[in-house]
Amino acid sequence: MSTDHPNRGSSCCHALVLLGATGVVVLGTALVDPSRLWLLVVPMVFCGAAYGAGALVDRAAGGLVAERDHPPMVALSIRMGVGLACLSLVTFLSALSGVLWLAGLGVLPAIAYGFVCAIRAGVQVRPLRASGAAGVGGCLLGGAWLVAWLWATIPPTFYDELVYHLIIPQRVLATGELLTLPWVVFTLMPHASDLLLAWGLVLGGDLGARAIQFALWVMCYLAVWAIVEVVARPRDAAWAPSFIACAFAASPMVWFLGTLSFTETSQAVGLLCSAVVIAAVPSQRLEREGAHHPLHSTEQRVPAPLPHPHSWLALGLVLGWVASSKLSGLYWVAAALVAARVAGWPLAALSRAAVIALLTVTPWWIRAFVHTGNPVYPMFYGLLGGQPWSAESQARLLADLPYGTPGSLGGMGLVRLPLDLVLHPERFGSASDVGALAVLSTCGLLALPVASRLAGLRGHARLLGDAAAVFVLVAGAGWVMTTPTARFFAPAFLLGLAVLAGLCVQFRKTAQGFALVLLLAAGVGGAWQFVNQHTTVFSSVNVALGREKGDAYLARVLDHWPAARFVRETLPPDARLLFIGETRPYYFARNAVAPYPIDAHPLSRWVHEETSVESLIRRLTAEGMTHVVLNVHEFRRVHEKYGVLAFSGEAAPEDERRLRELPKALRLLYAANGVYVFEVPRQ
Repeated sequence: MSTDHPNRGSSCCHALVLLGATGVVVLGTALVDPSRLWLLVVPMVFCGAAYGAGALVDRAAGGLVAERDHPPMVALSIRMGVGLACLSLVTFLSALSGVLWLAGLGVLPAIAYGFVCAIRAGVQVRPLRASGAAGVGGCLLGGAWLVAWLWATIPPTFYDELVYHLIIPQRVLATGELLTLPWVVFTLMPHASDLLLAWGLVLGGDLGARAIQFALWVMCYLAVWAIVEVVARPRDAAWAPSFIACAFAASPMVWFLGTLSFTETSQAVGLLCSAVVIAAVPSQRLEREGAHHPLHSTEQRVPAPLPHPHSWLALGLVLGWVASSKLSGLYWVAAALVAARVAGWPLAALSRAAVIALLTVTPWWIRAFVHTGNPVYPMFYGLLGGQPWSAESQARLLADLPYGTPGSLGGMGLVRLPLDLVLHPERFGSASDVGALAVLSTCGLLALPVASRLAGLRGHARLLGDAAAVFVLVAGAGWVMTTPTARFFAPAFLLGLAVLAGLCVQFRKTAQGFALVLLLAAGVGGAWQFVNQHTTVFSSVNVALGREKGDAYLARVLDHWPAARFVRETLPPDARLLFIGETRPYYFARNAVAPYPIDAHPLSRWVHEETSVESLIRRLTAEGMTHVVLNVHEFRRVHEKYGVLAFSGEAAPEDERRLRELPKALRLLYAANGVYVFEVPRQ
């Protein structure tokens, strides 16, 4: 009798696919731009650290999942999800305590253990004859990853990145403590995902941070792969990587999640990993009754793995990370917990998971309460208040929402929403082209309860269909009631694509081939749309393909780049800059007061409180300002759109006069492209 691990042959196939995909990325990078080859170390080290941290927790807890009873990708994705949650928590608590270096020390054992696990797994893998499915899957997966890698590892020019996504980790590394700026609302919200980018900045600078984003995006693929294997078991899921690569590629929004520093990518990883935990562990009640596997007929009974007693720990840690990444994580966590209950999880296990998630996110709420008086600042401003948020800030925020005020869709708007997402993606914010396939797949999740009953499914299969539908309903309600920006619903869209891929791998061979050809065509079309959209917005083709140097690209795309370079090369490291008009301080790499347009600009109060330009300059000095950066073009934009530094009342003419005269009273150091750098005279 064989004593081999029951999943060893499957592990070999997975290893072949992953090695093939990695090889495509390495070879493609070497051919297109060899100077970026070294950057591949960043996602490898990060993934190794995440897996190592998760494996250590797994070992310390006595196991988070019954590894021998599940497909290999299940254990891999759960450990990575738990590891990411732990890395995020350690980074946050270290920065909150002002000892960020402790996080650096703490991650070293995780990196070491992760690579020990990888070496051990490599030694245990026995060579198998490569199958066609593994070869095709590796090529398609690698092709998708290569395109995303090339477009991700270009110098960041996306507005949100330069305003706060990269500023937060940059200043955390510079000061060793969390960034708390009353004039940038995002620094007072949970931002655990932005802190993870600090690891990339340490390893590889700007491009290293983008490489971390790419690594998180790849983890979405791995988690979806695990979901597909859970759905398909015991049937062969060898073609899963091919279907996943094509389905993901069909959505331009999914490409942007891997190439821009969007928080939604982190949320998607966490929620997809939580879906793996929920789906891969049948409830004890169903275990006793004899569970049926998802999407299989009632005649196809399969051995259901015993629920592991510590699965609640994995679920709680991962959901805590989701809640700590963004305020919208609250309704995603609620949706996941309700879905787990519908899937048959015992209330006791769910309660423990909820407590772990609550303990993880509570320090963020306490921090916000201490600084603003509102634990979920600036949410529920009308009820809880919160300073320095104001009625003006709230009005600016609501006016800036891409699809009207929260809850304003109405009945017909809700009915029309899926069609609008496909036909009018420009209404739903940046990177909002979800694609018809993702929208249809997600809508299909809502039909699973009816479809499973019509198909005669019972037991765990039916409950998982119900859970998926409830998850989309609860999260969708939170999404619509806040702001239906398309990418904010990304986890649900990815789950829909995962279920679609899970269905495809269960078709007969002929039907599988036909479905793969259709999805491949959709994927090529989605990739083409992504490249066109990225080029239109960022003018990025030449730099992505290595035909343009990074500095030349930045000088061509960013009007403030020459001034930022002057500041970095000329001004002392302890300089403190006041930004007027300009709101993107990242490339200046100095301590800066660069208010977000929705927040109140402190200069407005200083101008109003002083009586002359001379006293205003003395006020700037008293506030610690050594230099002023003025971007004329950006000032006009934010002044007209958001009312930044717009005065009202009887004193408005005098206030405007002092503001206009201020640059004349400063010492000009540099000017280019309408961006001026001034020195504040010492008086």
